[in-house]
Amino acid sequence: MGEFLFLNLDIAQFGSNTKTIIKDENSMVMMISDETGEGKMTVHQILPGIMICFTDMHMEQCMSEFELNSGQKVLCIDQCREGRIEMENQPGIFSIMRENELRVDDRKHHKGMAYYPLRHYHGVSIFLEVHAAQKSLDEMFHGFSIDLKPYYDKTQMEKIRAIHEQITSNLQVRVTIEELSKQYDMPATSMKKCFREIYGDSIYSYQKRYRMNVAANLLMEDSKVEIQEIALKMGYENPGKFSSVFKSVMGVTPAKYRKH
Repeated sequence: MGEFLFLNLDIAQFGSNTKTIIKDENSMVMMISDETGEGKMTVHQILPGIMICFTDMHMEQCMSEFELNSGQKVLCIDQCREGRIEMENQPGIFSIMRENELRVDDRKHHKGMAYYPLRHYHGVSIFLEVHAAQKSLDEMFHGFSIDLKPYYDKTQMEKIRAIHEQITSNLQVRVTIEELSKQYDMPATSMKKCFREIYGDSIYSYQKRYRMNVAANLLMEDSKVEIQEIALKMGYENPGKFSSVFKSVMGVTPAKYRKH
C-alpha cells in the first residue's frame, strides 16, 4: 500500500490501487487507475508537516482507500480548480465540491467511492500534519474564512444524480421543472436548490451550457456535419435560435467557433 511519507513523517496509507512512480525526500508522484480512466497526484513538501498536492483525474469514479495512520491529525484545505467531485465519506452521506470551491477537512472520513460526474477533476490540497505544523497554524489561518459545504443524504444524491443523468443523456428531449419534480417526487423548490448546490447552476442553465459544450465538441470533431444537424441533436429545430444560444454560452457563433 502507498504511504504518504516525507522526512520520516508517516501520515497515511493510500491503498492498493495507488502506485508511487516518483519519490524523493521532498516530492512524490502517484498514479491511480481503474476501468473508467486514470488519475495523478503530485505532492510537494513545502515545510516539515506542510504539503501541497495537485490532483488531476480523468475518470468517472475511483475507490479511495486513503486512511490516516493511528494517532495522526491532519488539517486539509482543498480547492476544486476544474470539474467536480462527489465523495461518499460515510455510507449514505456525500460531500460535494464544485469548481472554484474551498473546503476544510480532517481526512477522518476520506475512505470510500469518489465520483467525477464531468469525467475530470483538477484540484489542489494543502495538507498540514498538526503536530509538525502547529507553530505556523495561527499565522497561516489568520483572517482566513472557509465556507463549509453541506452534506447530502443518499436519497437526495440518488435523485439529483438521476436528474443530472436524464438531462445530459438525451439532449434532444426537453423536460420541465414540473415534470422532473413529479417524476422524482421532490418539491420543485427543494429540487432546484439541491441541484444548484451540487452542480453549481440551475437545472435549465446547466443543461443549456452542457448542450452547447457538447455542440462545440461536435463542431470540431467533424467539419462535414451541418450546423443545422448539430442543432437538431441538441434539441433545437430552429438553427437561428441554436446559434443565438450557442453564442451566449461560447462567446461566438457556431460558424465562427468551427473556423477557429
